[in-house]
Amino acid sequence: MNKRWMKLVALMTSLVICMGLLGACASSNGNNGSAGEASADPEKQAEVKNVLETGKFSEPVKMDIVRQMTSDVKFRSGEDINNNPHVTWAKETFNIDLNYVWTADSSSIDTKIRLLLSANEDLPDIVQYRGSQDVVDALIDSGKFVEVGDLFEQYASESYKSAMAEDASVWNPYVRDGKKYAIPVLDYSNNNDTVLWIRDDWMKKYNLQAPATIEDMEKMMEIFANEDPDGNGKKDTVGLAVGLKNGMNTWGLADADFIFGAYGVMPAQWNADSEGKLAYGSIQPAVKTVLGKLKDWMDKGYIHKEAGLHDEGKAAELFSSGKAGIVAAPYWAGGWPLPAVKEVDKNADYSAYPLPAGPDGHIGRSQSGVSNGVVLINKNFEHPEAFFLYANYLYDNQGDPQAGSPLEYGFEEGYDYLIKDGQPTWDPAQFPEDKPTMNIGKYTLLFDGARIPSLVMKTMNDLDGGKEPETAFEKRSSMDMDKNIHGGAVNFSQIQYAMPNLYNGSPTKTYKKRWDFLSKSEKETFNKIIYGESPIDAFDTYVAQWKSSGGDTITDEINEWYDSVNTNE
Repeated sequence: MNKRWMKLVALMTSLVICMGLLGACASSNGNNGSAGEASADPEKQAEVKNVLETGKFSEPVKMDIVRQMTSDVKFRSGEDINNNPHVTWAKETFNIDLNYVWTADSSSIDTKIRLLLSANEDLPDIVQYRGSQDVVDALIDSGKFVEVGDLFEQYASESYKSAMAEDASVWNPYVRDGKKYAIPVLDYSNNNDTVLWIRDDWMKKYNLQAPATIEDMEKMMEIFANEDPDGNGKKDTVGLAVGLKNGMNTWGLADADFIFGAYGVMPAQWNADSEGKLAYGSIQPAVKTVLGKLKDWMDKGYIHKEAGLHDEGKAAELFSSGKAGIVAAPYWAGGWPLPAVKEVDKNADYSAYPLPAGPDGHIGRSQSGVSNGVVLINKNFEHPEAFFLYANYLYDNQGDPQAGSPLEYGFEEGYDYLIKDGQPTWDPAQFPEDKPTMNIGKYTLLFDGARIPSLVMKTMNDLDGGKEPETAFEKRSSMDMDKNIHGGAVNFSQIQYAMPNLYNGSPTKTYKKRWDFLSKSEKETFNKIIYGESPIDAFDTYVAQWKSSGGDTITDEINEWYDSVNTNE
């Protein structure tokens, strides 16, 4: 064994030992490994019922936690994850002692968890994670975590259940043999779905209306690309800012998803076919038509000649630098990054508009999901009801707080809100410099607090329609930029056209082996067709190769999974 290898072995051994020491304090409330199950013992059931009804433990309950920390979690001087108003609040409200055994960012938590699992060490009572499905699979497969489906049905409040029921598929990645082994942390739905952002001043200059169809948009792009809309005497503008480097359907910013949606198809995701089976969107015949359309737009200068090299951010810069008249982006893009266009043209203006329809009347966009992480409960945790007591309270009082709720404005006055002249404000500029605003919702076991998936877009739609804000959530939302509020309303108006990716499970056996190759082939083929380096019929060759190179097997495996998680629906 050479010295370099010996050093590596020594390092890994030290890491395992360190992680073992960190994990050794786990399950301080543990017993024989079955306490996490919903107990059939009448006395235990009565105790749990009493706790859930009274809302507090009579004796302190310690909850050891491993948490993934994100960069947006900030603390005031002298405070940390175990010393802040949220920890104090949990103790006073529930008599729960939150004890974060360790935290890690996204770059290191996977390694820490895998080392603990490989050493077969105990894990803390709660694992709060946001990351790779492979790591979640490893945690579930370890057998160290309790089946949570029955617990959720017995212990979750109606408001918590109602929020989770808005998209039942959010459970799918954590189902094994019909049982659920992790609790999804919810996010706001449709948050990254695209709307069409268009330069209003350019439309006014040429007396144009927002495009109702792809044909209308082509006429607009012709003008934006060829009639010098910025008035600088140069042919340096394009109609549509779109980034194709990372694919035809990414995460929303400067996306091409709506173009495919206009032809009734959505690439790079799994959609239901006419028989209710899952089929991969990128191999459907309509994709060939759209690739031909994109090639035509490239030839005519409607999209940038380097669109195939532009990622999402680089493509969006075309719009924000005043060199593109249209971009598909989420509702929040009205606040970032699009306002930068006013720095290069003080007269620039833009608004959100509905996505256009294709020749057969189709409208479509990729739907962003509602999953924001996951919580796993250790089998040895004697009080799994503690998590539900906590989460129920958040969904009852913080998700959409009503007048008089203990969390109506936030967790702690002076931290996540202020009262000024008898009214709440969440404006960071109103906080003293030495005591800046802190979003305590981000300290919670639910990452960003209790989120009701449909709430944001519905609220934006109501506010844009003239509704006076009444609830705290509406008042806080009304502080957003008018352009974002209108963008949210436009999003809401087309919510029926959002197309979800129906495959959100663990990678199948063949998927793990072949997907990188298939994905690379897809990107190369599509970009070569758009750039005219390959004929349009290269799409047919790609489809045949995709099927024979593992695609058909992957399709079968994914449909087997899909059937397994939908047997009870």
